[in-house]
Amino acid sequence: MDTTPVVSDHSLLGRAELKRVGWRRFPVSELRLEGEPIARLGHLGWLRIYLGNGVAVRLEDGTPWRIRAATIGGFVCPLVVDKERRKVAVGRSGGGLYGISGRDFGYSLNPGDKRWRSDTKWILRRHEQNVATVSRKPLTFEAVEPVHLGAALLSLVLIRYGAPDDARPGLPSFHWR
Repeated sequence: MDTTPVVSDHSLLGRAELKRVGWRRFPVSELRLEGEPIARLGHLGWLRIYLGNGVAVRLEDGTPWRIRAATIGGFVCPLVVDKERRKVAVGRSGGGLYGISGRDFGYSLNPGDKRWRSDTKWILRRHEQNVATVSRKPLTFEAVEPVHLGAALLSLVLIRYGAPDDARPGLPSFHWR
């Protein structure tokens, strides 16, 4: 299996890391694949994504995207949209797990062994097959199979900030003895 890093047709293969490159003006962060920038991002933050205008993303080929949130079916979901506001990737939460889907792909993002620790490695799966690992410290995405770049960006956002519906109150569970 060839393990050379690849970015083609908005898919990612290899180890990518989110690095801060600026403070005030665009770009503030870069997603780098083996040291080469593949996407430039504005200020990432929970308030900007879920309550503000979103975060600007410019891919290396010049394609403009935006990471923002929308209410879908009564739930607040992070999503990546293109310049015509069409959905590129959508993230959904549910029971401590996340689902990330798009037109041609669907993934589940599951916590690793140390579920509630801040340094937990998350696993991105497609059909019960591990396709990537995502870590919070440092914020990296390592794909062993080609993964859509929108799904990679949402994975980084979800493990760093979560989703507002993670804290949604649910019905209490009863345990009969």
